[in-house]
Amino acid sequence: MNLPAQLKLLVIDDDDIDRMNVERMLGKSGDDGRDYRCVMTRSKAEGLAALQAEQFDCLLLDFRLPDGDGLELLAEAAATRLRLPPTVLMTTLNDRQTALKALSLGAQDYLVKGEFTQAMLVRAIQYGIQRDQLVQERDRLLRELQTAIENIKTLKGLLPVCSSCKKIRDDSGYWDAVDAYIVKHGLATVSHSLCPTCIRQLYPGMADKIIAATAAQERRTNQRTTE
Repeated sequence: MNLPAQLKLLVIDDDDIDRMNVERMLGKSGDDGRDYRCVMTRSKAEGLAALQAEQFDCLLLDFRLPDGDGLELLAEAAATRLRLPPTVLMTTLNDRQTALKALSLGAQDYLVKGEFTQAMLVRAIQYGIQRDQLVQERDRLLRELQTAIENIKTLKGLLPVCSSCKKIRDDSGYWDAVDAYIVKHGLATVSHSLCPTCIRQLYPGMADKIIAATAAQERRTNQRTTE
């Protein structure tokens, strides 16, 4: 999947030198033709406020923060249903358990401070964004599949139809006209016209002309659709 030419990143790190290093590395990464714009914050509270106020393409999150740690931020975001951008956790701890915990809470990658290069940082950011795009696309397809399955169930199920007015009862107990039911459940788009039998009953003196004109109009519409 393609990445935009400009990427907006949120950096949550209380260490001035580490923030400067990240900004310097990303400033030198112009080889790929992308502009990395960093918004800097120094605490978990500042970071959460920024995440709630703005949209970011990626989050670079320090593990140790003055008012908590990165894992707590990930957990709080999940608990409050705050959708985080693709997240890369940065820490001085080369600890497998911390890395696994971060990944289980939604982080896309894990970098050890002092050990990653400019190329590794850029790769973690770009791969994280691409993986997040794939997850969103997967979720969208799953939602569409679920909707299609529900529509199939509706079509295959037993529909209660009034024997007098021909309305259909839905799952909530409301009675809808057939066309309204079809539109409500997304089964098709409805257009209204008269069948030949009703035309002859309503307009007996002009029925043949109306039927012929309607058929001609339908042929012209079909031709435009197939062109």
